[in-house]
Amino acid sequence: MWLSFISFVACISHASTDPSAPSPYLRVPSPRQLAWHRLEYYAFLHFGPNTFTNEEWGKSQSTPDVFNPTSLDTDQWAKTFADAGMAGMILTAKHHDGMCLWNTTTTSYKIGNGKWAKDRLAKGLDADVVKMAAASAKKFGIKFGIYLSPWDIHRDPAMPKNLTGTPYDEPQIFGDNTPGDYNDLYKSQLTELVTMRLGDGAPIELFEIWLDGASGSDTVQTFDWTAFRDIIRQNQPEAIMWGHQGVDARWVGNEDGVTVATNWHTISRTQDSTRYSGDQLQTGVRDGLYWAPAEADARIRDGWFYHSTEKPKNADALMSMYLKSVGQSVNLLLDVPPDTTGKIVNSDAEILLRFKSQRDALLKNAIPKAGLAFNASSVRGNNSILYGPANVLDDNNETYWAMDDDKKSGWLEIDLGGSVSIDAFIVQEHIALGQRIGGYSIDAYVNGAFRTVVTGTSMGYMRIHRLSSTSTTTRLRLRITQANATPLISSVQVLGARS
Repeated sequence: MWLSFISFVACISHASTDPSAPSPYLRVPSPRQLAWHRLEYYAFLHFGPNTFTNEEWGKSQSTPDVFNPTSLDTDQWAKTFADAGMAGMILTAKHHDGMCLWNTTTTSYKIGNGKWAKDRLAKGLDADVVKMAAASAKKFGIKFGIYLSPWDIHRDPAMPKNLTGTPYDEPQIFGDNTPGDYNDLYKSQLTELVTMRLGDGAPIELFEIWLDGASGSDTVQTFDWTAFRDIIRQNQPEAIMWGHQGVDARWVGNEDGVTVATNWHTISRTQDSTRYSGDQLQTGVRDGLYWAPAEADARIRDGWFYHSTEKPKNADALMSMYLKSVGQSVNLLLDVPPDTTGKIVNSDAEILLRFKSQRDALLKNAIPKAGLAFNASSVRGNNSILYGPANVLDDNNETYWAMDDDKKSGWLEIDLGGSVSIDAFIVQEHIALGQRIGGYSIDAYVNGAFRTVVTGTSMGYMRIHRLSSTSTTTRLRLRITQANATPLISSVQVLGARS
């Protein structure tokens, strides 16, 4: 029986909770992970002494005086990202060089001991860059996160030092066989950041904390990940912990902002286990032991930190990256570094806006829902109000089309109410109850028969399928060809225009 979208909306308010709702399938996202999936795209800010020494890893170990932005403007960062449609920004509070961008009590190696900060403080201005950036993010309505490098060149005895005889010549405690406990230092720094208060007295709110595992040293340092996790959970319970393979989100396995066509949100190792390879991290593990979805980190320029000789990628390249990350169910973290003035470069900001225009041109071109009608191979418990196919177009994250538990394949059909030229499709699985689907197709009705225009494997949070050429049709069919449990479809969007 065909059900129109209008008639469905008219009766949905009478729905009641159904005790026969599908049970969760194996691992499911926590509420903070589910909220994180929905952010999709946000900014990385690599900023610090490397910006001024033209380095990436900070081996020069310059004094804090090297940090000298001529017109730092964290509001400009946040506004740039908000205007570009990015959901948040993550700042390198401490990169591998070890110099801290906030007013820490744990080390003398901080920007607060440099001339730039002292001059600002003398004028009654704030010089805590982390606090300033957090306040700017809040002001412009985007999320804020931090990167706190576990590896610390400044404290690593295996790394060259240029600070002998200065106030920054501090004990070399990084490493299992050094005197002192680097884990204690790191825990103190982490605690300062997660308990920070803004200038108005409000507590800082972090959406993600990056616990990067990179190291360019032979020094062996066993990190107290358990204690680090406890500090974050106790003080920032809504923050996602990013690590090579979790806890909450994992690396995608490359730094190109892309992933492979098949990507599972689960893996079967923890942050404390032997590391997966890059290829394994891209694919994940179907029905794995832990929900740890991938995040694709990438750069608008060649380097992570600003270098004047580099140029930004163009909007076409960023759009391709987006479709191979967010379009394949992976969040995109795009690095856009401030320059030596302390601002996002105009050329980079302009590229972000052009990229946004391209995204909007594609994603905001959805076919209006009025006049659409639906049919399905079956509906769970014959309850079309709670589980009917019209749920896929109701803009409600909590509803979905579902079948009975014994059905692991099936189809839903959409009558478009006339001829439509289609550019792309967006399909979403109801991942709040687990990732189930391993095969699907989308068919368009052309010349009296259905013709397959899209095939996919893992669906997950979201798949964007842009067609290589426009397809004109009056009817569409989504077929679930393989699932390990009864499939749950949250959303289907048809992008194009009526002919």
